Amino acid sequence: MTFDVAGEAARAVRERDAAWRFIEGFAAAWAEPIEPQDGWSRQELADTEDQLRVRIPEAVKEALSLFGKRPDLTSNQDRLLTPAELRVDHGVLVFRDENQWVAAWARVSPVTTRRS
Repeated sequence: MTFDVAGEAARAVRERDAAWRFIEGFAAAWAEPIEPQDGWSRQELADTEDQLRVRIPEAVKEALSLFGKRPDLTSNQDRLLTPAELRVDHGVLVFRDENQWVAAWARVSPVTTRRS
């Protein structure tokens, strides 16, 4: 099977569902196909939200639940954090760290507090 990177990428930038399909197609063509065990469960993510007392943005939950356990897809240089590594720093949820620990990716707007 041939994977049309340019064609699939053009669709992926327009809608989030297409972005996930792009990642699935890319992984199947260039690495190993994404399997159900390659992601964190929604329950594990809900437990993380409870522990942090914040809501994880839906796009981050979708990524973690689809391929969050696949460092070959998420951590070539910088790394996507596991649910246990997610943290709130200065009021923002940090979900990715730079490889030399000098930068982190976070949700720019303040996180939504999750009520117990």
